[in-house]
Amino acid sequence: MPPSKIMIIRHAEKPPNPPNKSGPWDVKEDGQSGGGKSLIVLGWQRAGALNAFFAPYKSKPANTEIETPHHIYAANPKGETQRPFETVEPLAAWLKYKEGSSQFNVSYDVGGGEKDMVKSVLEHGSPVLICWEHDHIMPDIMEHINKEVPITNYAHITNPFPNVFYLVWVLDLKGGKYTWCSVNQNLMAGDV
Repeated sequence: MPPSKIMIIRHAEKPPNPPNKSGPWDVKEDGQSGGGKSLIVLGWQRAGALNAFFAPYKSKPANTEIETPHHIYAANPKGETQRPFETVEPLAAWLKYKEGSSQFNVSYDVGGGEKDMVKSVLEHGSPVLICWEHDHIMPDIMEHINKEVPITNYAHITNPFPNVFYLVWVLDLKGGKYTWCSVNQNLMAGDV
């Protein structure tokens, strides 16, 4: 049985592309330069706020479309970017999910690992959260999901994933098919 719910987010805020001379610049968790592959401070703030969004203390998420994930997938931090991993690592730590376990899987690369990642995701029956690089969410991840488990409103999904940091794409399973919707995190100033 595939997951009852799949939630997909883009990594949190990053430096501008192309970079400018006045910043903001990316930093690693330890405060050192991220070399262009990490989050900016605002992104780290969003990463921390995701704990309360997905897994509030002794409570259910406030948004009824969201469930606390039993499994988290993030792009391999040794690959092209560390941002997806950095975005959900605080949530995984909060939930006591160990990196490299089935609860916090970081085995797949951006731009080639999506098909195998989706195959792994679909082996879980409980809610899954995926954090990825936005250019590969649609069509790569969504197309692979749709090939395995049809998405009833696939034709209505925005392509590409919007160039924003505050969306959660939610797939709910009912009658052997998924239905897609988009949810706003509403965590940071400027989330529209």
